[in-house]
Amino acid sequence: MSEEELHNDFESLCAGYILGALSEEDRLHFEELLEKASPEQKALYREMKQAGDELTLSVEPKTPAPDIKRRIMDAIDEAEETAGPAKSARIIPLNFYRVAAAVLLMVFLGLGFYSFNLSQKVDEQQATITQLKDDLERQEQFLDVLAAREVNLIIMGGLEPSPDGYGKILWDSNENRAVLQLANLPPPPGDKDYQLWLIKDGGNPISAGVFNFDEPGSDLFFKVEHLDEAPSPLENTFAVTLEPKGGVPQPTGDMYLVGQQ
Repeated sequence: MSEEELHNDFESLCAGYILGALSEEDRLHFEELLEKASPEQKALYREMKQAGDELTLSVEPKTPAPDIKRRIMDAIDEAEETAGPAKSARIIPLNFYRVAAAVLLMVFLGLGFYSFNLSQKVDEQQATITQLKDDLERQEQFLDVLAAREVNLIIMGGLEPSPDGYGKILWDSNENRAVLQLANLPPPPGDKDYQLWLIKDGGNPISAGVFNFDEPGSDLFFKVEHLDEAPSPLENTFAVTLEPKGGVPQPTGDMYLVGQQ
C-alpha cells in the first residue's frame, strides 16, 4: 500500500473511530495505524477528537429516528455487496466511513446550531422580562409617591442642548422620597450620565443622583435615591446636567433641564 493510500486509510478510519462507528477489526487496525502515525496524522486525530468531544457536549443526546437507522443499514448491506472479494476482509468500505462521518457531523452541527439559537432566544426573552419588571417597579414607585398625603410637583423644561426635553419631579418630603420622569432627552454617551441637582434658596447645588438610559422615551421613570433634603419654604430649583460617568460633586456639564417650585 502506498504512502498516500495509508494516509487516506488513516483519515477515513479516524472519522469512524472518533464516532464509534468502526467494526472491531477496523478499530484494531486503526489503533495499529495510530501507534505508527506520523506527526501530521496524530495532529489530525487530536483535532478530530476535540471537535467530536465539543460537538457531543454541545447538545443533548438524541435517539435517531428508525427510518435513519434503516437507511444506514441498507447502505451497509449495499456496500458489502459491491465491495467484491478483493475487499472481503473489510466489512464496511472506507468511502462509506467518509459519508457516514460527514452525515453524523452535519447532524451534530445542526443540533448544535439549533441549541445555540434556542439559547439566544431564551436570553433575549429573559432580558425583555427583566426590563418589563424594572419598568413596572419604577411606575409603582411613581404611584406610591403620587399617593402620598403631601407631594411637591416640579416641572422641568428643556434648555438649548435639548429644547424638546422635559422632566417631572414628584417629591414626598415627609418620607424623603422622590421620583423623576424624563422625556425627549437623547441617551447619554457611554462615558456620561445625567445628574439631578437640587438648589435650595439659590445655594450650592446638591446632587440627587445619576441616571442613564439607552433609548429616548416619554415614560422614563427613575427612583431618586439621594434626596434626603427637606424642601425650602422659599425656593427649590431642580436641574439636570450631563456629567462624567458616575457623577461629580458639583455640576460641570451642560444643563439640559431646569424647573423651579
